[in-house]
Amino acid sequence: AVVSTQSGHYGREEELDMLMGDIDVDGDGTISLNEFKTMMERLMETNEQDDRQLLEDSFHEFDVYGNGLIGVEDLLYVFRKLGDDEITREEVEMMIIDATGTAKRKEVTLEEFKAVSKGF
Repeated sequence: AVVSTQSGHYGREEELDMLMGDIDVDGDGTISLNEFKTMMERLMETNEQDDRQLLEDSFHEFDVYGNGLIGVEDLLYVFRKLGDDEITREEVEMMIIDATGTAKRKEVTLEEFKAVSKGF
């Protein structure tokens, strides 16, 4: 049987029962405030995991040479591939310096990439 909810979503009765069972920990047939909070905390954790995976996937897209680092050449290649022929090597180097905090190293690690990405 298909069940319509007030929000207009449709689902199979069994799916709704399973969802309710996951949320309704004490099995009283209702969702208490504490059960709702727990559900929301789980959703937020899932979103954080999804965000981390998206950042890691993005990093690997920029890591053209597959060496676990994003360098000047990697970024220049990606910018050119995206059609940006105006960005200069110096501008890319400044991006990397901003990410690493030093002019000595011209490559960004995954952790530095994550830290910079959180600012956007």
